[in-house]
Amino acid sequence: MLYFFLSCAPDEDEIFVHRLHRDLSAEITRRIGAEPQQVVGYLDASGTANWPSDARAALSTCQTFIALWSAKYLGNDRCGRCWGIFADRLRADRSTGDRDADSMIPVLWAAADLPENALAEEDLDLRPHRTPNDDDLRILMRLRSHRPAYRAFVASLAHRVVETAHTRRLPPARLAIDVDGAVNPLAGRRFGHGDGHEATKVYVVIAAGTREQMRTIRDDLRFYGRRREDWAPYQPVAPQSLVARARDIVSDRRLQSEVVSIESVPERLRGGSRRDILVLLVDAWATRLEHLGRALREIGGRDDSAVAVLVPANRDDPETTAHRSELRREVLETFPGRSSWRDSLFRVGVDSPDDFDTDLSVAIATAQRRAYRRGVVEPQPGKGTRPVLEGP
Repeated sequence: MLYFFLSCAPDEDEIFVHRLHRDLSAEITRRIGAEPQQVVGYLDASGTANWPSDARAALSTCQTFIALWSAKYLGNDRCGRCWGIFADRLRADRSTGDRDADSMIPVLWAAADLPENALAEEDLDLRPHRTPNDDDLRILMRLRSHRPAYRAFVASLAHRVVETAHTRRLPPARLAIDVDGAVNPLAGRRFGHGDGHEATKVYVVIAAGTREQMRTIRDDLRFYGRRREDWAPYQPVAPQSLVARARDIVSDRRLQSEVVSIESVPERLRGGSRRDILVLLVDAWATRLEHLGRALREIGGRDDSAVAVLVPANRDDPETTAHRSELRREVLETFPGRSSWRDSLFRVGVDSPDDFDTDLSVAIATAQRRAYRRGVVEPQPGKGTRPVLEGP
């Protein structure tokens, strides 16, 4: 029995897709007591127009269909046809009624640019399989701190696949699959939000001093430049300024970004778009500069969940390492309402460029999801609701 067919768009973090296929296969093999060499799942990751015979056979006989949802998935014709073929198999076998929801398994791989109605199929009651905190699965897999959550997700997904395969027993396709003539039901679905609202924009704020300002605070000034935006805390491993690195990450998520001053944050929080995201990148040493410390305390005193806060702490910076505990304490005192949060939107001690990339990606994904959910709710007439910058 082929327990699952794993469908994903090409060039979709292949290392992690293969890891998911391997981990899920191993967990299912363990649960059913099969030999390690037994094939329990098929991974279809080529995305090409060519359909090998094993892909056709797998799609004709698999008991469950797992789709790694992303904007790329929606835009890939092969993925859409696979989706449509399996949906037709379910429609052709109505003997088990509402068990459709268990056999077709959408998994949120990357939420960016997905329309709200993406995880839906006409006359099939689908039930997406969610991660513990509704994070994108690809992000969950990247974080070492989230490995227990990832293992829990794999275990729950394996349980659903095995239980469904053993209780439903979906028969093979009645006719040979005509992949060339198969309809792609995803082709007509709208991309992005497409609902008349403005697109999400990420505002990046650098809370760091200039080299001249930092002379009174630190001995090692190599991380600073003429402007705040020149701050490059991960030198020499990553000489790029942090703001440039952050904007690259935002661009990778197909979002627009703008660098704004920390002085503008209070006003933006009062009057920003409901979908905008504000990311505050904080040098822990900046809490000791009078003007920046005051601005940070004003933001932190608001206990405002509309701001994502990341605090880099280069492990190769001896001076910062020597003062790590006291700097951390000062940051937590600056943001008293958030120090107890177990949230991807408040990260202190991000000690490597790779961790920064991951943590910022997680923060943006989480903020975008929250901003979109809140942004689609229109103010009721007469309530006098003022616009608020929503994000993390």
